[in-house]
Amino acid sequence: MFVETLKTIRLYERQSKLGTYHTFKRKNTLFVFKCDCCGTTFLRPRSKVDPIRATNDYKHVCPYCDTKKFAQSIGVKMRRIYSMDASSTLTL
Repeated sequence: MFVETLKTIRLYERQSKLGTYHTFKRKNTLFVFKCDCCGTTFLRPRSKVDPIRATNDYKHVCPYCDTKKFAQSIGVKMRRIYSMDASSTLTL
């Protein structure tokens, strides 16, 4: 589950050819996700995430959970839903 976007700024200092020190900053954008398997929150850099997947339309799994096992369990649930009739009285 997508939670929010965080922006961080890091300050660095470098020395020029003439010996004077200059400060410069680098901006970094992070996405905060909540694992759909175990419920923990985790961070991913924006550069490593496809912008389309930074929504709640997709499932997100933390690095500590088994992604293949989670995907198989979701597939089983969806297969059960899609095999029901439209006139079924069962709740989802």
